[in-house]
Amino acid sequence: MKLFDRNKGNIKPEWVFNQKGNLWKFIFGGKDFIAGETRDLENKILYLFSIEIKTGKKFIKDFMLEEGNYWISTEGATSEILYLHRFEKPELPYHKNIIALDIRTGRKLWENEEYQYFFSTEDRLFGIKTKFEKADLAEINKADGKVIRMIPDEEYNDIIDMKRKTDEDLYTEYYNYPKPVSQFTPDSEVAEIISENVKNTEGEIEYIEKNGKLFFNYYVPADVNIKDLTRKYYKNIFCIYEVESRNKIYEDILNNSSSFNVPDNFFCKDDYLYYLREKKDIVAIKI
Repeated sequence: MKLFDRNKGNIKPEWVFNQKGNLWKFIFGGKDFIAGETRDLENKILYLFSIEIKTGKKFIKDFMLEEGNYWISTEGATSEILYLHRFEKPELPYHKNIIALDIRTGRKLWENEEYQYFFSTEDRLFGIKTKFEKADLAEINKADGKVIRMIPDEEYNDIIDMKRKTDEDLYTEYYNYPKPVSQFTPDSEVAEIISENVKNTEGEIEYIEKNGKLFFNYYVPADVNIKDLTRKYYKNIFCIYEVESRNKIYEDILNNSSSFNVPDNFFCKDDYLYYLREKKDIVAIKI
């Protein structure tokens, strides 16, 4: 990782997380945890993890549920529970069952074999059972996985509205995702900083502007891959600039050799910026 002279007040990561396998998926558990999975694609092994956001403390790392059962995946999380699902068959993406793990220890709390995960809040969990003509919804006790009550038809709209608001909180209210620079006029401050400092890019440049800082990534041609001379490869570079001074205060390489431009390699949530590096690392920077 390339960092600039720290004597000039530049920033550094709060923590970096990695474990066996490639990063596959991660989610937030309340305001305190990140949990997710990595996968060993060759040996078909699933590893789970959970991290405390403020400290980077690893509660679960390289954790194999059922000896790394590859046909399980993460669904949702709270500050206490990590919810998983099974796949109906290895070759089919259909989800089944709800598995609940203690997010701090990985201990299996229960499994509901009747319902699929629908959505959860910090205090409530809802499951869905798809039938030929309709879907049954149920509220499930997050402590033991048993059905508390079936959701009557007249409450469907209220539950769907609750799910929509939960999704909006997750993807809109508390998150900042990159936007394309091309939507701005050439004389905008964002466009000027980037055009002054970045040359010979390939594809779209994406950015976030927050707390007086500009976060963006861009692609430049990478070295030739001798294993495949017929394809073009790109280096994906991530930078942070102070907007007022227009000084670069951080740089890292997200991917040294990517075969295509991949959007959304970084995002903000609450007081942190997160980015993914080489399909292995989650890097957190306090902003």
